[in-house]
This record gives sequence, structure tokens and C-alpha cells, in this order.
Amino acid sequence: MTCDQCQAELAGFQLGFVEDDTRDALERHLLECADCLRSFLRLKRSMETAELEPAPSDAARLRLRAAVASELSPADRSWRWWERPLAFALAGAAVTVAFAFVQALSLLPGLPPVVP
Repeated sequence: MTCDQCQAELAGFQLGFVEDDTRDALERHLLECADCLRSFLRLKRSMETAELEPAPSDAARLRLRAAVASELSPADRSWRWWERPLAFALAGAAVTVAFAFVQALSLLPGLPPVVP
């Protein structure tokens, strides 16, 4: 891989959007070429410290927040008539089984203490 090919792929390499064979060739080239390695480290540092870049507009932030909110709690999701009673019944059954198990364990004879 040449330095020009490497420079063209560095951003994709940092973001993980390169194919496996290209990634392997880039890694080999970065180990051999100090200039490309310095260029990659500068790009990596600038991508990770992007606070120095201009912030997104308020409209872009609102669109992003709305998209995230719609993914996290979709408005079209409603409970079917049978889902809540079923959930409560299953939770009650689990508590009852756990209580019965603990009760059965407590009725078993205990072991004598172990004396060293």
C-alpha cells in the first residue's frame, strides 16, 4: 500500500468502515511508515477532540432528540387487553413459587455445626 492510498483510507480506518484486507494492509503500512502513522494520530486526535469544532445547530439537535425519543418509546405501542393481567399473573406465580421453595427449604432438618 502506498502513502496516498493510506491517506485516503485513514478516516474510514478510524471509524471502522474498511474491509478486513484493507485494514490489514493499513495496519502493516502504519507500522512501516512513520509519516502516515503521525498523520493517522493527528486525524484520530482531531476526531476524538471534536469539541473544538462548531456545535450542531439547535434544529439538528431537536431532530436528533426526537429521533432518539421515538426509538426509545414508540408512541404506537399500546398494551393489548390481555398483556397486563398476564404479566401480573406471571409475577404473582413467580413470587408464590419462590415463597413455597423457601418454605420447603426451611422445613428440612438442619445440619449440625461443623467443629474444626
